[in-house]
Amino acid sequence: MKKIYILVLTFFWLTNAYSQTALNVFNTTGGGYSTTVVSDYQCLGINPANLGWSWDNHMINVGLLETGLSIYTNALTKHQVDNDLFNNSVKLSMSERVQAASNFSDTRLWGQGGVTWLGVSLNIPKIGGFAFSIRDRFLWNTVLNYQAAQFLFLGYHDSYFDSLVAKNGDTTGYAKHPKQATSIYAGTKIQFIWYREYNFGFGRKIIDNDAITLYGGIGFKYLVGYGALQYIDNGSSINAFSSLGPEFKVDYGEPTPNPLTGSSIKKVGQGWGLDIGFTLKLLKKLKIAVAVNDIGSIKWDKNLYEAGNVSVYKITTPGLLNYNIFTNSQLINTDGLPGEPPTWTGLASKTVSLPTSFRGGASFQAIPQIEVGLDLLVPLNTKVPGSYDKAIVGFGGRFDPVKWVQLSVGMVTGADVGVSVPLGITLYPVRNAATAWQIGFAVPDVVTLFKKNDIMTGIAFGFLKLSFGKTTE
Repeated sequence: MKKIYILVLTFFWLTNAYSQTALNVFNTTGGGYSTTVVSDYQCLGINPANLGWSWDNHMINVGLLETGLSIYTNALTKHQVDNDLFNNSVKLSMSERVQAASNFSDTRLWGQGGVTWLGVSLNIPKIGGFAFSIRDRFLWNTVLNYQAAQFLFLGYHDSYFDSLVAKNGDTTGYAKHPKQATSIYAGTKIQFIWYREYNFGFGRKIIDNDAITLYGGIGFKYLVGYGALQYIDNGSSINAFSSLGPEFKVDYGEPTPNPLTGSSIKKVGQGWGLDIGFTLKLLKKLKIAVAVNDIGSIKWDKNLYEAGNVSVYKITTPGLLNYNIFTNSQLINTDGLPGEPPTWTGLASKTVSLPTSFRGGASFQAIPQIEVGLDLLVPLNTKVPGSYDKAIVGFGGRFDPVKWVQLSVGMVTGADVGVSVPLGITLYPVRNAATAWQIGFAVPDVVTLFKKNDIMTGIAFGFLKLSFGKTTE
């Protein structure tokens, strides 16, 4: 089997992101909830119903380069993440590599990230709100079983390969009694996706009276896929495919109907998505919201391969020598017995559903300066790249001690990535009836600063969000 673990892990350097349930909305990440509170272009992909109202009675909002970045791992210590993960000068001894294989067995490397390159919105009270954004999304989820982790760090030194042959200075490890991939990699799960959204949304009031206000919204998005990878082995079957742009420099050694060459970032798939949401406001203080996001699919049709269940017979690499899996471009390969079909075979196209999810949330604002809320995110399709394994629950609060500062803190748990305590601050260098300027950042888990293991690290930030033009509401 072509070992694809290194490929997924090397991509972490691009964007290490876990921005709670709001991906890269810097001014809500710290609170742990977002479904009822994000508005303007920031609510695209979360709850488009919130386009029906303006967060500060401003008509126009513009933002650039809002980013959320983080990584979760229970395989490495905080010291290893901080000092060894990107350090090529570290050379692990054989005993340390054995320990690394043990640490990565049945543990998780999980993350997600997003960059909103541009977001704009317009709110016209009598008509509704319109928004457009361009955003990259990166999502992955990796769990290696014991044998996969052994092959990753030990290569042909692992005892499974009980026959070594050296030829012309190269060593190959062979298994005298090879087993099927479904047996070797049972329980291994690797999911990765990278695509760009061009998202257009509309939301407006549906019901409006003194007691309740109901908002509804919808978002349409065109998706450009730059890479997707999946390998799920449940012990009896394998669900695996790969469609990766030429910048990944992956060669499966087999032909495919639509090859794509070069070295730059190129499209390998495209598709469409739909978001829909509703927000109910009661007595101007309590908000309840529901949304379903990422309804749709991407058709992958370049550099496309599908993996099958073949024997794990030989390997030609000695395993990783350090923890810097991000810049190590070498793939660890295993091949089947002579005469068997190739592990990876080319396909013309494959349509894969998006990681559809349900969101629910509520928030209560007793006084203008304080709000508390909670969020629930439930994955509706866990067998596609970019999905969560389990639900995520978040709750927290926001506090405005003065007009120019907003503080937020919360708690988030779920998706088998531990419990985190996000913390954020948003500053308003300018904030009046005509104009506002937001600057802010948040960390996904402030407790990680004091932990040695079970690490959640990263940041969400935004420095250029402008709002202007007073609405007539």
